[in-house]
Amino acid sequence: MQTDDPAVAEIVDFISGEVGVDKSLLTPETPVAELGISSLDLIETIFKLEGRFGIEIPNDGPLSGNDVTVGTLVDHVAELLAAQKGKTA
Repeated sequence: MQTDDPAVAEIVDFISGEVGVDKSLLTPETPVAELGISSLDLIETIFKLEGRFGIEIPNDGPLSGNDVTVGTLVDHVAELLAAQKGKTA
């Protein structure tokens, strides 16, 4: 999770606002469950991320388990955004 990347900062800000958690608590190692984000909340947040950033996040993959960390979520979204930019460039 590159905190100096503007895309990552935007993703973190979005997640922080959606789940109502101060962004200083969104560290790469923090499990989303520790932030009070249930698996249902995570799915809802993923849908909102898809809508906000115009991407499709697969149901299988790094976000499908119960041990998802903030870093995993942010990095996966950032990778999908980068791939999307590469396709449109």
